[in-house]
Amino acid sequence: MATIGHREFKDVLESSYESRMYRQDSVMLVDPHGDAMLIRKLDTAFVKLLSALFHQDLPQAVSDKERVAGDADFKIGRTYSLDNDLLLDRFAEIFRLNYPAITPYLGEEHAWSYEARIYNLYGYWHRLWRRCTGKQQDFPIPVIMHSKLLMCLSCGWTSRYCVTGTEDALTERIMSYPDRSMQIHDLFAESYALNRGNLYMTLLTCENVLTGQPHRPDRELDPLQQRLSYIRNDSKPLGDNYGAWYHFFGIALYGMLRPRIVSTFVANTESLGSYFMEGPDRQETLINYYGALFGKELRKMIKNGSWLIAR
Repeated sequence: MATIGHREFKDVLESSYESRMYRQDSVMLVDPHGDAMLIRKLDTAFVKLLSALFHQDLPQAVSDKERVAGDADFKIGRTYSLDNDLLLDRFAEIFRLNYPAITPYLGEEHAWSYEARIYNLYGYWHRLWRRCTGKQQDFPIPVIMHSKLLMCLSCGWTSRYCVTGTEDALTERIMSYPDRSMQIHDLFAESYALNRGNLYMTLLTCENVLTGQPHRPDRELDPLQQRLSYIRNDSKPLGDNYGAWYHFFGIALYGMLRPRIVSTFVANTESLGSYFMEGPDRQETLINYYGALFGKELRKMIKNGSWLIAR
């Protein structure tokens, strides 16, 4: 594990003010240099958030003209598009039957380095002073008491600051599927095998592959998205399918690691933020909420060993 001094940490953070790109080149659960770059990058998010809020320049959900009512029992945007119980059963089958030689375990998450935790005790005021004195252009945001994973998930930056090392291999496996054929459990199974049962890395790898560039306007044309089955339940297969997939894996990951009250609060906050930036999207709201519950049930299944018993 790499360590740097507090002065060096500040030097890295301050020297990165003009930097716009950073990506870990290997798996580092603790990464002081990356933390300094991330804290700096988070300060740029505030202005971008305001810009998105007032200009609505992020990719939108499907438009009203694309929405279809379906059968008589279907309520647009009010029907969750996945069945958590069936999906959990399928995951348990993957554990038992597909990869019986691999034992699933929760794994360890990426965390703030010691240097970052010390800096975060006073770092906001340090950066605020730099802003007031003209040494920093962006207005700083406080990150103390927030996990590194939550910050990266919120901004779609896990593929830069929380690398698993199996992203390229998973992408290659996805691209081997025919168009619109890959299901949620297929992506999970491929990642599970690559990460040898580490569920944190399994879900995170899925998230990283799906969110390489989450805000590009033409993401629906990405060849990788064409391999994914359509999981929204409120439109023709033309809308923001990519968002549905990475929202599910991201919030399921967070739900697996945190108590239900915390993960569902984050899910609802994310949905509220999307409402103001992109407009109402009830389907995404449902995916966020029930995805958090799915993560909680997945953790429970691993902890109590119920995945060993066929239902």
